[in-house]
Amino acid sequence: MEWYRLKLIGLKNSKIRVLMENCKRYKEIFEKLEELTNTLNLTTDDTQLILNSKNCEKYLEVMDYLENNGIGLIDMNDYRYSESLKNITKPPLFLFYKGNVELLNKKRVIGVVGTRRATKYGELGCERVIKNLVDGGVVIVSGLALGIDSIAHTETLKLKGSTIAVLGCGIDVYYPQANIGIRKEIEKYGLVISEFPLGMRPIPKNFPIRNRIIAGLSKGIAVIESSLKGGSLITANLSLDEGRDVFAIPGDITYPLSQGCNELIKSSQAKLITSGDDILKEYGWDKKNEKGENFNRLIGIKLEIYSVLKTKMHLEEIKQKITCDTNELLSNLMELEIEGYIQSLPAGNYRRCL
Repeated sequence: MEWYRLKLIGLKNSKIRVLMENCKRYKEIFEKLEELTNTLNLTTDDTQLILNSKNCEKYLEVMDYLENNGIGLIDMNDYRYSESLKNITKPPLFLFYKGNVELLNKKRVIGVVGTRRATKYGELGCERVIKNLVDGGVVIVSGLALGIDSIAHTETLKLKGSTIAVLGCGIDVYYPQANIGIRKEIEKYGLVISEFPLGMRPIPKNFPIRNRIIAGLSKGIAVIESSLKGGSLITANLSLDEGRDVFAIPGDITYPLSQGCNELIKSSQAKLITSGDDILKEYGWDKKNEKGENFNRLIGIKLEIYSVLKTKMHLEEIKQKITCDTNELLSNLMELEIEGYIQSLPAGNYRRCL
């Protein structure tokens, strides 16, 4: 964390970055300062700032504040820093965090983004995608904004999955107010991160900057619902620039909030998806977590039904194999369909979805 002294003392990010690339630890700078000054073309002012950083009183104040408020701080040289994020064009030098920082280096990570004015279609689409991804042990990354972001975080928490919220303000600033409850849940069960200094307000220019972190942490980005302009498409374009995959749910061609997704698919910038299973299949991820444990939440009659439904079956065929009355069977079939495990077909037939 001592690298943060250089930030507080006013040294430019570009200079801090090259120093971090040439020294594993902050203290190494002073062991070879003369050599670094020559090889990195540091100015006299740069050198003086570096020397002054050793006695930076503000650093001690910040560290006390972080400790008293349960906030962590890591830098690019920290072993807990995301390897995926480190490989983007301009990775953040420092990350403030609250929660489980180990989530930064999970292998299965997908960003989920979309409009702040989500429709019922967008809400249902997001829930469908999230459920499948959580069943596959995927960490969900989003930006804690209203709309699709909120739905993505909330649904993940509801399903006992892991989620990372990337802020467009300082980690000590709770924004938006409507999401304070969600934010506190993520701090407890997931991870909240920010690269912005303490006290930084959520000004408009921060959000495109924030979006590159969502893209950088993720294997791919799922755009759920988006107009032709806005943060979701900025994130999608940043993802493409960084070599990440982009997925999009298609929507009504007459509705403005579907135009962004439709255009991404039409221009072959995004792969069309109708569920999170499409993403799991794209990467060959099965419905297991990283420890190889099955994510099977079915028990009782639901598990029996799902087990026998290996091919398309008629209701009468299912009744012959399941010991329960017709009303109970129909009720469980309906619940399985709502939960996304099976699909009802014409003429009283059913089949698995998962």
